Amino acid sequence: MKKLLMTLVALVCLAATANAQTVYVSTGDGAVAYHKSKSCSYLTNSKNVKSMTASEAKKMGRHECTRCYGTAAAAAKKTVEKKATTQARDEKGRFVKKADATTKKAETTAKKTTTQARDEKGRFVKKADATTKKTETAAKKTTTQARDEKGRFVKKAKTEKKAAEKSAKKEKKTVEKSINDTKKKATPARDEKGRFIKKAA
Repeated sequence: MKKLLMTLVALVCLAATANAQTVYVSTGDGAVAYHKSKSCSYLTNSKNVKSMTASEAKKMGRHECTRCYGTAAAAAKKTVEKKATTQARDEKGRFVKKADATTKKAETTAKKTTTQARDEKGRFVKKADATTKKTETAAKKTTTQARDEKGRFVKKAKTEKKAAEKSAKKEKKTVEKSINDTKKKATPARDEKGRFIKKAA
């Protein structure tokens, strides 16, 4: 019984010393690992090296140095990181960045809630265009379009232009008629050979 108690105490002491093992940490911005010794090649350029226990270093978010503790520690660290972060996927099963995943979710929910407007030919229309299209179709229904003499649809500007041309033609004809009338009145007499005869003064 005495032996069992002694081995138990020895194990507790070993665990305490292992947990209280002194490690070295660089206090620089890019530091991510803790080291077994101060002479580690990764610490040669560090200006501020601090000593602490391994548990304190782990609480700071540091992992074991691959040079000091070997490649097994690095492999264990990578597997833990892989398990912790499973990457999001899009609707086609491709990996998506984290920021993209949240925007994709928002986009898909927005697509489901809003059905896009369509024009008279059934094509999708942007939201701003949809409101203008609605007002245009309402205006088309209320106003019947003018037609020309052959029954074809005519734009409003053309009908106004044609009306102005007609009135101009009428005015021109009346002016020409009045000029012709004055010419007929003022035509001089001719003789039998067709020559003009001077009026007697």
